[in-house]
Amino acid sequence: MLIIQKLLPQGEGLAPVLLKRAGVLALPFAHRQHHEANLSNGEGLELGLRLPKGSTLRGGDVLVAEDGSLLRVEAAPEHLLLVRANAEHGKPGDLLRLAHQLGEMHVHMEAHDDHLRLPGDPQLAQWLERQHFVLAPEVAPFDPPALLSQLPEVMEHNHDHDHHDHDHGHAGHVHGPGCNH
Repeated sequence: MLIIQKLLPQGEGLAPVLLKRAGVLALPFAHRQHHEANLSNGEGLELGLRLPKGSTLRGGDVLVAEDGSLLRVEAAPEHLLLVRANAEHGKPGDLLRLAHQLGEMHVHMEAHDDHLRLPGDPQLAQWLERQHFVLAPEVAPFDPPALLSQLPEVMEHNHDHDHHDHDHGHAGHVHGPGCNH
């Protein structure tokens, strides 16, 4: 097993020729949330990810293995939900309010002008349908921006919001409908 202990965000400091020669490690979003994991590169090479606690892999990041080899991280295609406001049953601002509510629930998302992209969670889909949002399935790479609740410097200060009283020690856990927190 090849051990990986170093992360270069977006290949910072590497020459373009080295980035071009790097192998590719395509991972779904959930797997990119773990700082320690045993993975496979899809070609039979076993990898031991041993990054500093709190590390999250983003598309374009570069991992440096113990033998000096480089792996460029890519967001693998996965099942997603495209969420749009309902023109018949909705009102202006519904999508913005939903994005705020999902953020409060710690649901990862990509926000676009006219839609949100969310993990393809069946419970989440049912909850959104009950609120009359228009949903469409999609298979695509998912690389949402980090949630503020995941940033160590934000987590260390005292929160004055009741919804932050639960334990944040459950890396990779997505809060949403059906969550018992």
